[in-house]
Amino acid sequence: MRTRLVTASALFVAVSIVAACGGDDSSASTSTFAPLVTTVPPPATTTTIASPVTTAAPATTLAPTTTAVTSTTVGASTTTATSVQAAATLVLSDTGLGDAAFGADPDEVVSYVRAILGPPTRDSGWVDPLQTFGVCPGNEVRGVTWHDLQLLFSDESIVLNGRRHFFNYVYGPASGSTVLPDGMRTANGIGIGSSVADLRDAYPDAQVYPEEIFGPYFVVNENFTGFLTGVTDADTIISFIGGLGCGE
Repeated sequence: MRTRLVTASALFVAVSIVAACGGDDSSASTSTFAPLVTTVPPPATTTTIASPVTTAAPATTLAPTTTAVTSTTVGASTTTATSVQAAATLVLSDTGLGDAAFGADPDEVVSYVRAILGPPTRDSGWVDPLQTFGVCPGNEVRGVTWHDLQLLFSDESIVLNGRRHFFNYVYGPASGSTVLPDGMRTANGIGIGSSVADLRDAYPDAQVYPEEIFGPYFVVNENFTGFLTGVTDADTIISFIGGLGCGE
């Protein structure tokens, strides 16, 4: 089940958070004391009114509140919400992962995925292509992993030769009770846990095969495959493979 790869450019994702706070309108206070200015000597009136209005304002009360909400509440919600919502933007396809196309520069691809999923859980660095990941193409290979998602890079594949590039990804099977990152699907809405019936409805030309060495599997096309729990309509998808992987 080897696959072909297509080249495109990487896209960077950025998220910014803006916090704002407001203060009280002191215009009513100014208009109330305005008549006194004509009677009371200006120095006394100016000093007495301006000092309380300036120092009692939000400088010491609102600033710590805003900082605490931004650093703890917003930061925590970003971590939990991003795992599903952001992962969904990494669309599984036969041309790459989201906007990271096969053939793209490794560092750009890693930066792109990192901006969406956060730091990887493992990065092998550039290693011997005949070790660690099996028999891989090229003179060197690098694997970068986010839990159950692994991206592979090499300096040679059927996409191109002589330059380090993105050539393969594997999503699943889940190493725990649920797959992480969750929420990644194809453009047709098929993901881990989708049934064989759903797969066939979304991809009428998809082929399903019984167990061989690694278990039952499906082939959407020569560039996009995956593994199943079985071959009946009720069985489900447990993994996706995009691009040419490494052999035994």
